[in-house]
Amino acid sequence: MTMGLANDWQAKVKRIMVIPLIVVNVAVIVVGAVNGWLGAIVAGAAIFVLMGFIGVARFRTVHAAPALVVVVVGAAIAITEGVGSTATALPSLAMTLIYVFWYSLNGRQHCEALTIGKRFPDISLTDLGGAPVSSESWHGSPTILLFYRGAWCPLCSVQVKELAADYREIEAKGAKVVLVSPQPAKDSRKMASRFDAPMTFLVDEDNAAARALGLQHPGGAPLGVVAEGETVLPTAVVLDAGGIVRFAHETDNYRVRPDPALFLEVLSGLTPNV
Repeated sequence: MTMGLANDWQAKVKRIMVIPLIVVNVAVIVVGAVNGWLGAIVAGAAIFVLMGFIGVARFRTVHAAPALVVVVVGAAIAITEGVGSTATALPSLAMTLIYVFWYSLNGRQHCEALTIGKRFPDISLTDLGGAPVSSESWHGSPTILLFYRGAWCPLCSVQVKELAADYREIEAKGAKVVLVSPQPAKDSRKMASRFDAPMTFLVDEDNAAARALGLQHPGGAPLGVVAEGETVLPTAVVLDAGGIVRFAHETDNYRVRPDPALFLEVLSGLTPNV
């Protein structure tokens, strides 16, 4: 197993980056509006365009293209407007590029425990009532296992929403969905109430299971969102009825998640109760 990500300087910087990212771009928009600089306004809006695509379009396909196009167009317009507009737009250009090409990437390595064909390790979790749950209890039917950061993460919420939407098809293939997060049970309970699908929400207390698997992500939880900076690397796994890993998606970009159609494709190739 790997040791997950280290709590190095990058994790510490990423922990606080969301605040300046928003503040800087809001400031650029305000300054641009006060001075009538269209280029600065457009550049400052780029990151919010990206955020706006979450839940509106399948973020896994649009990636960061809209934000990059908008910020480059804004910077280009700013240049035609003069030094003031250009200087105002540049921080937005820099922050957007940093967000897309550095902040969003986690640099994770392959987790040996998730190697295709290996038996998934026994991990201990708790249900929303605090009772212990062993991963061995999932044996007997295929399982879609999703490690997600928490209800505070809009990307995770969209991913869970998509699984809920496809639950009937998943259930028809004899499979179940297990969702694991280090967030408190009350938050998972509230999240579960939003979806009309009998998915199993479990709590990974103190991120212990994630650490055992090497899926911990220091700095993954933005400052001001949750008390602890460490969360889990978004990870999707499909286990067969015997607990063998048949599919694993270990994204190195927290914005990119697998299409549920991939899970259904994998499940179609499995024989229930083997």
